Amino acid sequence: MVSRRNYFVIAVIMVIIFFLFQFSGFALEAWNDYKDNPYAARTERLLEKKDAYGTATNEQRGEKETILYIGNQESATGKNARVWANYTKRDFEASPSLKKQKKEMPKIVVIDPDALNWENEKDMSRLEQYVQSGTNLIFCGLPPISALGNNQRLRTLLGIQDIWQRETTVSGIQLYEGFLLGGEIIYKAKDKKESKRKQDMELTFPWYRLASGTKAYMRGIPKEESVKIENYPPIIWKKSFGTASVFAVNGSYMEDVTGLGLLSAMAAETGEHEIYPIVNAQNMVVANYPGMAAENEKEINRRYSQPMDHVFRNIIWPNIIAVYQQNKLGLSCMIAPQFDYADNNLPQQSELIYYMKLLNQQDAEAGLSGTCVSSTAIEEKLEADRIFMEKSLDQYRFTSFYAGKMSQSRTESALREKILEKARTVVQDYDGDNEILGYMSDTVTKQTTLADGLRYTYGQDFRTRSIETALGYSSVLVDVARAAYPQDKSLDTWKDIAKYLGADIDDSWKNFQIFSGTTVSECDERIRNFLALDYTKKQNSETISLEIKKQEGPVWFLLRSNKKPADDIQGGSWKKIEDGAYLIEATDENVIINMEPAKTNDYLYQ
Repeated sequence: MVSRRNYFVIAVIMVIIFFLFQFSGFALEAWNDYKDNPYAARTERLLEKKDAYGTATNEQRGEKETILYIGNQESATGKNARVWANYTKRDFEASPSLKKQKKEMPKIVVIDPDALNWENEKDMSRLEQYVQSGTNLIFCGLPPISALGNNQRLRTLLGIQDIWQRETTVSGIQLYEGFLLGGEIIYKAKDKKESKRKQDMELTFPWYRLASGTKAYMRGIPKEESVKIENYPPIIWKKSFGTASVFAVNGSYMEDVTGLGLLSAMAAETGEHEIYPIVNAQNMVVANYPGMAAENEKEINRRYSQPMDHVFRNIIWPNIIAVYQQNKLGLSCMIAPQFDYADNNLPQQSELIYYMKLLNQQDAEAGLSGTCVSSTAIEEKLEADRIFMEKSLDQYRFTSFYAGKMSQSRTESALREKILEKARTVVQDYDGDNEILGYMSDTVTKQTTLADGLRYTYGQDFRTRSIETALGYSSVLVDVARAAYPQDKSLDTWKDIAKYLGADIDDSWKNFQIFSGTTVSECDERIRNFLALDYTKKQNSETISLEIKKQEGPVWFLLRSNKKPADDIQGGSWKKIEDGAYLIEATDENVIINMEPAKTNDYLYQ
């Protein structure tokens, strides 16, 4: 039996607990500044397009390292080489064909094999002269089988011993550790279901046997289990020639944005140290969420037996927030007040306030989506959104806009609307463009989503690893419009659509958690600093010195080295990403990185 005294003590404790819970609720409500966008206040101080670094013309070239591209610079590989040179702050020169160099040879020559005449002895001799002078060659693809079969000098240059099969189809792809960031991985489906869902890599290509003095970074896994690993068909490899290396790519991987990371990884294989600027931003963009109107009622009820607003609150949000809290990606939700502007289902003010508070509590950004399922003009859609927003949040200004697959002209029209007068960045879906980070206008940047979180394939993972290597940047898209307005007649619900979302993100981004999770407006500020950054470097086996220009706050570099930085770095700090790779944060204009002496048991990044 409880005594009166104990009963009184218990009652007091319960009252105190009740008060604390109530107070915490009142405090959260009082301190939730959801009515203001903190990113909008900083737009006047941002760097602009005029501040961005541009690659030097031939006449302006100074002390920077030069990248020479052989081929049509407007081709896919040519654009990749130019964008990579700009991102890494190198000088870029292009020539449609091989010419005798009348001055100092460049360190790296990137070659489109279609630009060369493989029957021309002069071209072959000049390639050999490049290598003899210490110039590294990167072949964006391989010559025709006929040219390789008839030319021993060419096979020697490329490190090919012989042609095993003119064509083979492999069961999977193996990427070895130490080339791209993220470690070793095998892109091989365990069954037909997984293959249909994820396998989109190039699986058919010529099968070469490599000569001695070569190092393979990626190989195909043949269907014949009896084949030894060293004889697996090579996809990316290097042939060493003393002070120079020749890199070869057996496939079309250099033709899209994946080539940016391959170029960075190859450059890191040419010397003892390789250091270059990166963005350092990891984003999860949830597009077309939340919606605030009970739309598409018949179809949504058929699948969920409840209206859309309930689906968004009770089914989709718990899934998204669970994925967000389990990972270190920054969260940006691109609001779709309504999808169909031609029906009578209007967005609700109560839904707007509810979600704005919710996103603010999670330190997530609320952006605006341009998606519309009706034929409503973008100007009319955005004006309706403005009127809706101003009823409850008359001071709120959006700084980010999700354009998705919208055309350039339609996006520019959207940015002229009043609701986007403070917009500073546009998020686009990946469409094959080589320049994934840049300026949409003089004052507005663009950033690209590179992976589909609802259907994450092997090819997307390879692209993600490549861009993490090149830029320390990733952006995964979760488009909720697929649940709001499904394009099929199945009974799939969000549970089916997002079945692999959490597992794919957890598995594929776990090796990149050293990079910063950012909202898209936070990422925008880093993009501007990255694009404006100019620097010079001096290095030897013991020390790397950076002199940084146009620095607005901290900037980041990625260091690839067979030695790790010492703890006494001046002007910054460092963190280990993985063996042989380090994240350098530069806080001063002058950074000095002292390298520790290599030990025999240290990881060697060759």
